[in-house]
Amino acid sequence: MVQAAGPFAALTRDQLPTYLRAYLRRGGGSRPALLLLERDGVQVVVKDYRDSGRLMRALIGPWLVRREEYLYRLLQGSPGVPRLIGRVDRHALAVEHISGHNCDHYRHGELPDEFFSRLRTVVEAMHARGVVHCDIRNRRNIVVGPDAHPYIVDLASAFTSRGFLGPARRFLFERFRLDDLRGVAKAKYYCGTVTEQEERDFAFRPVPGERFARTVRDGVRWLLQTLTRR
Repeated sequence: MVQAAGPFAALTRDQLPTYLRAYLRRGGGSRPALLLLERDGVQVVVKDYRDSGRLMRALIGPWLVRREEYLYRLLQGSPGVPRLIGRVDRHALAVEHISGHNCDHYRHGELPDEFFSRLRTVVEAMHARGVVHCDIRNRRNIVVGPDAHPYIVDLASAFTSRGFLGPARRFLFERFRLDDLRGVAKAKYYCGTVTEQEERDFAFRPVPGERFARTVRDGVRWLLQTLTRR
C-alpha cells in the first residue's frame, strides 16, 4: 500500500481501475505498464510490472520497484524530480505525474537558453545527492513542465555512488555524471540554440572511459531484456 499524503495516500491495487484515466503504455516482456491515475484533480503515474514477462513479474520487477523507490527517496525534495507517492505493492510504484511535453516534442531553437540552464542545475543537484540518471541523452526523459521548468523522469536506469565495488563504482559514477551533462548539451543542440563550437564539441565528443561505462550499462539492459523476453 502507498504511504504518502494526499488523495492517493491509501492507494491499493484494487483501487487502480477506479482512478485509471489512461494507459500510457501496456506492459509485456521486460517493459512495465504505465498507468495514468487521477483523483481530486491530482494525477499520478503508476509503473506496474505485474503484466510483464514471467521472470520480470516474479523476481526482477519487484527488485526494480524497490530500487527505484530507494532512488526517489534519495532525491526527495531535489528540484526537477517528480515526487514519490509510494509503493502500491511489490509490483508497482506510484510517482507524481508531470504535465507537459518531453523534449523530443520540440525542434531546434524552440526552447530558450534559460530552460537548459535550469536543466543543468536540476542534473547537478541530482548528482550532489549521489545519483546519476544514465539516460538523459534520451530526450523523452526530459519533460518541459508547468512554467517551462525542466523535469527529469524515469529513474529505471539511474545509478548511485553508494554501495559496494568502491573505486569501480566511483569510476562508473564519474563517467555517467559526464554522460548526463552531455545529455543536457545534446538536448540543447537539438531543441535549443547552440552558438559555441565548444558546446558542440562537449555534446558529441566521447570522454575517456565512456565507451566502457556505456558497455556495462547496455550489457545489463540487454541481459534483463533477454532473460525476461516472453
